[in-house]
Amino acid sequence: MRKLLLSALALVALGSGAMAQQKIDNSSEARHRAIKDKTNPFNRKPLGKGGEMVSDWYDVMDIISKSNVGANLQGYVDFLTDDSLNKFVEDDGTIRYGGTTSVGQILDPADDLIELTDKPQNKLTRFVSYKVDSILFRYLYVRNVDSIDDGMGGKAAVVDTVYIHYWKGNQLRRSQFTDGTRYAMPVNGWNRNRRMPANFFAEEKYLLSSGANGVFDTTRANNNNGGFENAWTSKYTSFPAPAGMQIDANPNGSTADLLTGFSWTFKSGVPAVIGTDTAVMVYQQDPSTLPAGTRRNNYFGYGLFLNEGTTGWENTKSYNTAIMALKASSYAVVNGWDGFIAGQAFNNERFVETYFHLSVIGNIGASVSDVENVEMSGLFPNPARNTTNVRFTLKNSSDAVVTVHNILGQEVESHNLGKVASGKYDYSLNLSNLKPGMYTVSVKAGNSVQTEKLMVTE
Repeated sequence: MRKLLLSALALVALGSGAMAQQKIDNSSEARHRAIKDKTNPFNRKPLGKGGEMVSDWYDVMDIISKSNVGANLQGYVDFLTDDSLNKFVEDDGTIRYGGTTSVGQILDPADDLIELTDKPQNKLTRFVSYKVDSILFRYLYVRNVDSIDDGMGGKAAVVDTVYIHYWKGNQLRRSQFTDGTRYAMPVNGWNRNRRMPANFFAEEKYLLSSGANGVFDTTRANNNNGGFENAWTSKYTSFPAPAGMQIDANPNGSTADLLTGFSWTFKSGVPAVIGTDTAVMVYQQDPSTLPAGTRRNNYFGYGLFLNEGTTGWENTKSYNTAIMALKASSYAVVNGWDGFIAGQAFNNERFVETYFHLSVIGNIGASVSDVENVEMSGLFPNPARNTTNVRFTLKNSSDAVVTVHNILGQEVESHNLGKVASGKYDYSLNLSNLKPGMYTVSVKAGNSVQTEKLMVTE
């Protein structure tokens, strides 16, 4: 039983104080096939650690793929449910109910596995301060219902909600299993009334109504154009992180709280149960067999990887941890887990496809003169179709120019902003003249230049 935790006495020594928790056997849980997704476009130049204001994406699954379980990872999609009674009808007619309430990821930018990726210089140390610029994850949002009866003879529009919660530093605790493999968790667990995280650095809400919402696209299930809900395509979405998502390292390197993390939770605007009528979320059989009048629900999924090998997770030097709240653990303590469960605690060790965009904010001891004058904090949205906002900060007043280059390095657009005072800016960049593809967007202020990659979609 490789996923038992250390004894309570040993946990106190680690400063966690958590009760002994056991592994979760959910190996019999249904697996949902994911159609091959497009290649993730979010690759950036390496992070610098000499006080330079440069930034990069951390691809968690790329890091995990370099671990001892990397060769055994298989990709799927899974679904979030805000009610234990949301019904799933599988392709063989089996009826079951949704199992996952909330998912997320804790990032350890000092993970030794980063050294095995193609960006080994991205591994940070306890001497390096950084901030979280944005996060990104793979998702699918299937909208079956746009309106419901309002109880007065009319219709009410359905608005679904995605909640994003963020943690940083000492809001995350470290612990380990008896075999020495490590994991991290939010400190203060779970709010059973809301069935969401209890304490966090920030909470953001994204309302999903009918039509384009600018963040999440409705992704229809499709299997060979037959409409069967037994294989899914998915997309990527990114969010700017809330202000203050910054990790400040101590000059003597003694800071232990260098972790950061986020989670997302889906709440449907469609009641799962009305009287004795239970809504069907996922129907994996031939749609022509769906009984007339069957009430449907909207659903939200995410990119999931399972370790399908016989060897278990063995990383004993980092705290990169997927976190998952099952419907059971969101109502009560399960095997010692209250709310979120470490992904490595499952028999079929679970990992979530997530990405963090970090910016180094200077080595300890770096003087003001060492820091570049311009700092880009991202392009939002990205990928984008018609426009994107170029977000940047000037330390000092300077002439500023925004330029766009194609993948061959040729300049395709240039926008002279003139003399710009110090401060934070959002510059709306029109993309209507650009063909779909990969570009770079640069902001130059004096002799200082920052660059981000941009994916323009059809």
